[in-house]
Parts: sequence; C-alpha cells; structure tokens
Amino acid sequence: MTFSSRHRLGKLVCLLIALCFIVGFVAAAPPTILISSSPSGAEVYIGGTYKGDTPIDLTGRYAAGSYAIELRKEGYISWLGTLVVKPSETTSISATLIPYKGNADISSVPAGATIYLDDNYVGISPKTISDIPTGTHPISLKQDGYYDWNSEIEIVKGKTVTIKAQMETREIPYDGSINIQSTPSNAEIYINEEFKGYTPLIIRELGPGNYHITLKLEGYQEWDASVDVSINEKEKISANLYPSASTSPSETSTPISPIIPIICIGIVSLALYCSQKKK
Repeated sequence: MTFSSRHRLGKLVCLLIALCFIVGFVAAAPPTILISSSPSGAEVYIGGTYKGDTPIDLTGRYAAGSYAIELRKEGYISWLGTLVVKPSETTSISATLIPYKGNADISSVPAGATIYLDDNYVGISPKTISDIPTGTHPISLKQDGYYDWNSEIEIVKGKTVTIKAQMETREIPYDGSINIQSTPSNAEIYINEEFKGYTPLIIRELGPGNYHITLKLEGYQEWDASVDVSINEKEKISANLYPSASTSPSETSTPISPIIPIICIGIVSLALYCSQKKK
C-alpha cells in the first residue's frame, strides 16, 4: 500500500470515528419536553402525579414512551391528552383551556338602564346574559338622570345569577351631549339600542360613559360607532352614509375605443404589404 493510499485510509477512519461520536452524542441527548397552556398557571399531572405549573420544562425527566397528561386550573375544564416522548426529539404541548360558564339575569328599577359587564356594553335592562366565564366580573348600570350603579357578580358554573339594581335619582342632571349629523340627513338615531330621533340632533343630559350609536336610513348601510363622553363634555359626530348594495347602480361595460380597431386594421395591412413585397 502506497503512502498516498494509507493517508486516504487514515482520513476515512478518522471521519468514521468522528461520525460515530456525533451519532452517539445525539442518541444520548435527553428528549426535550415543553408544556404550556393558555391561560398559564395550570397544574400539570403526568400519570396522575403533579409535576408543576405551566409553563414547565420537563427535559430529561422522561424516557421515550407515551404518558397520560392532565392540565387543571380552577374555573376551567380539565385538559386531557397523551404525552408522546421520542428519543432525542422535542415534544411540545400547548393546551387551550376552556372556562366553565354561567348566566346572569340583570334587571333595574327603573328599567332601561345600560348594562356594562367587564367594561363592555352588553345591552339594556332587563336582560339575561348567557355563557359568561366563571369568576368575579365588574358590572355597571347607567341611566340618564340616575347615579351609576356599580357592583361585582360571581358567576358560578352552570348557574344563573340574579341581579336587580335599584337606581338612585340624580338631583343635578348631567350636562354631557352628543351632536349627531349625517349625510344624507333624516337618519334614525339609536343610542344603546334606544331610538332617540332623526339626524341632525343633539342628545343632551348624558352622563360619563361609553355610548353605542347606530344610524339607520332606508336604502343605506347602517352606521355604527362608540363614543366616550366625559362629565359635561360635548361630542360631535358627522357620519357619511353609503348606499346599500341593493340600491347601488349596476355596472356598465366600458365601450371599446374606436382607435383600437383602426390600429388593428393598420397592423394587418402592413403585414400583407410586407408579404407581397417579399414575393
């Protein structure tokens, strides 16, 4: 064997040894196991044993195989699944937890108060609100000429909570207002689903809060917006109403310009002339 052959053989042996080291290192690397949930903070149980709260890294703690996994969090349905661990691979579980839900039956004296749940407008009293996540939620009722009614409700799984708010008369009326105009005018005005009149119109004696405004006009698309009014603040809205699809003008085809046929005729004539000339 020549020196050159021995040299090539030595390089090949070194390469094989390095490859064996790499394969052995990869095979020996522990499986990566990452578990998370939305929302976080769920208890993780594997094989019925508590392992910690999400998010959690269990790298190297389990050999290859399949394991029963459960995620638990108060107020949420338990998440059940299977943790499949493979050698030298990353196993990730990201679970979305579904909350338990309940209902709320909300009324007021007098009726007609605007209801806000979790600071979101949900309707006018009396009203039953369904599928509310369990837990504590802030609730507010607002009505012109009355003080705001604020409290908290505790939603229980599968139950209907009854709320009856006694509104107290406000001696000094609010002085907030919204000046509502539209193009075209004479649109119906609804504030928090209650009809108020036609545009243009100034709605007066509004207390601080968020007001949902809807404008309706036959032949035009509905217009919606939300406006925040502070104490004694004057707001102005100018809405442009767009025709509904049923009243929009039909599309017409664009006529062909007369110059296009002329150009085409010229090109054909030139081609025929060139052909005759070559002959």
